[in-house]
Amino acid sequence: MKIIKIILSCLILTSISCSEKSQIKKYTLKKTEKKLSFVLDSDTKNELRVYSIYKEKEGKEYFTFQNPNTNTILFYNLQKQNLEFKVNFPIDGNNGIGFANGYYIHNLDSIYVPNRDIKEISLVNKNGTLITKYSYDKDVAPENLSIFSISASYQKQAEIIGRTMYLYSGPNRFNDHDPVSIKFNMDSYDISALPFDYPEYPGSDNKLKKFGLETAFSRCFDGKHFIYSFYYDENIYIASIEHDSIKKIPVKSKYFDKVILPGELTATPQDFCENPWYGNLLYDKYRNIYYRISYPKESIDKNIRPGELLSYGRKNFSIIILDKNFNKIGETLFPDFTYNSRIMIILKDGLYISDSHYLNPKFSDDILSFQHFKLTEL
Repeated sequence: MKIIKIILSCLILTSISCSEKSQIKKYTLKKTEKKLSFVLDSDTKNELRVYSIYKEKEGKEYFTFQNPNTNTILFYNLQKQNLEFKVNFPIDGNNGIGFANGYYIHNLDSIYVPNRDIKEISLVNKNGTLITKYSYDKDVAPENLSIFSISASYQKQAEIIGRTMYLYSGPNRFNDHDPVSIKFNMDSYDISALPFDYPEYPGSDNKLKKFGLETAFSRCFDGKHFIYSFYYDENIYIASIEHDSIKKIPVKSKYFDKVILPGELTATPQDFCENPWYGNLLYDKYRNIYYRISYPKESIDKNIRPGELLSYGRKNFSIIILDKNFNKIGETLFPDFTYNSRIMIILKDGLYISDSHYLNPKFSDDILSFQHFKLTEL
């Protein structure tokens, strides 16, 4: 009788588990009629690397981005889609901050700007006035840290928890430990590495490290966890805030079997446009879901310049949709040469993907435009 009861219990548990899996709803990203369109001046390209949504305490929202060729941040009224003002940071002189490597707007009187060339962060205000600088040549451990950026095209945004800023760190492949994130005390200015090193996965032990691709990853934050997507790893990594607990979850695209690493000595720019691999990971706080970009295996014509194509997000891509428990609930493939996978913003009404791809027939270098997509149940 005991054996029969055990068998029945197992059957019931299996039935419940299968029933729960079958109840997971499936979704896609559906194009709507909504668009956003920002008119650019003659000095600004629509090939952005650093951008963010900034919301004032009063509720007014700005779409902000750094001119890729200057130390200028442009502030567009998100509702009206018009340019309201710019913030310019001098490069040289007593007020100079060097070449900006991204930015984080805590408020308009506290804008943090890392230096592109040296291990230094500047604190400036909306008038471009330098308040202070601080070096992070060594962390408090101490261990050498790499120069970092605050980027959006690779989804390496800064996150603030209390008075601690959590930043991406460029892993140093020449060190025994190469942390991928750091934390910065906004009062004492101390910087320390978090205990999560660049992970090992097939091919990362030699080829990838020597090729210097450790910076090819993105990170998002959902309020409780930091989640990482390494471009040549099918897994994502869920880290606690202090990175003392790491969980690895496989998240594979249905459009290819495995990533193809670039050859250590034979890689060409075209390989990075044609090989399958993964991309950025974004968190949608309004719908409590995650988007992981993947790039299927493709071929490109010889008359297309691979470097230029990469800067606009390759030929095509898919977006894997994950629920709050990191279950895959859908994957949407996007058409060729239409959208820039490196420029996306998440708003209350849905996901906006830039359709300012230079090979899109409707492309204009005077406009940065976005197409709206709605999460839709199948």
